[in-house]
Amino acid sequence: MAGKKKIRIYYRAPSHVPLWKVMEECGFLAEHGLEMDMGSLEGQRKRAAEGLKSGELDIVSGNHHNLYARCALNGDPYVHVAQSNNSWRENFLVMGKGVNGLADLKGKRVVMDDYDGHTGLNVWLYLHQHGLREGREVELVNGPKKGLERAKEVMAGNYDATFIRSVDHLRARKLGARMIELPTMPMIEGVTLTTTKTYVESHQEEVRALIKALVDGIHYFKTRKPETLAIIKKHCQALLKMESDEEWKCFYDSQAGSLEPKPYPSVEAVQNVFALALKRDPQIEKFNPLTLWDLRYVREIDDSGYIDKLYQ
Repeated sequence: MAGKKKIRIYYRAPSHVPLWKVMEECGFLAEHGLEMDMGSLEGQRKRAAEGLKSGELDIVSGNHHNLYARCALNGDPYVHVAQSNNSWRENFLVMGKGVNGLADLKGKRVVMDDYDGHTGLNVWLYLHQHGLREGREVELVNGPKKGLERAKEVMAGNYDATFIRSVDHLRARKLGARMIELPTMPMIEGVTLTTTKTYVESHQEEVRALIKALVDGIHYFKTRKPETLAIIKKHCQALLKMESDEEWKCFYDSQAGSLEPKPYPSVEAVQNVFALALKRDPQIEKFNPLTLWDLRYVREIDDSGYIDKLYQ
């Protein structure tokens, strides 16, 4: 590859940034002939989708559930080409008075940060899969965006329960919150390489290189804990606002444990993320969610033995 080719990459959640910074700081992007121009589209779901479609953006890190309807209803050319995480990680249940487990949520009020967004829809699906249907067995309500603030509301008796992530679990535990860790569920989360068919067909070399850099970054992240922590502390403190080494280690363990060495989506995770899309747009029921995934480059890299050699 002659020279470095710049790719415009925009993340949809701050938790994506550590992996991108490892890819950049360790030289994996440069090694594969790429230069990253990174920006934020946090909370800008529509802007990210429209920017990709117009060609203003090259790659979005995320946009997990909202593109299925655009493809099904409008024929928009979106595509996911690689997937870093396949599990839901907001699986710590903060319990109010009279709640001692998932079954006790029947007839109770569960608070979430955004009913219409990915995080809230995850809670809806998880409860639904455990026989707790919204509006029947359980009431779902919007509340504070930050997990610790929701935990405080539960502790104050304003709600019966909420779901939070691992670092907020540490913080809430120090305040005396009652919590349990529940089994997770398959879900498309984290760094999803999202683009368009138009971009892929006209930038195949860059797509291959970016997926290789992602594979390298995941391997480094999973196998070099001290070095990874140093990198993400250096670049992500202002973004993630960790308060102690304990929180950094907790964040790292949660991230590293869920990263896929081979960045394929799992079938179950695709099924579940499509269930979120279907909740928002029931008319797309007959759409095949696999049509949004183009995994030929991941398969090509996998078949070459490139990934297996990293872990030998």
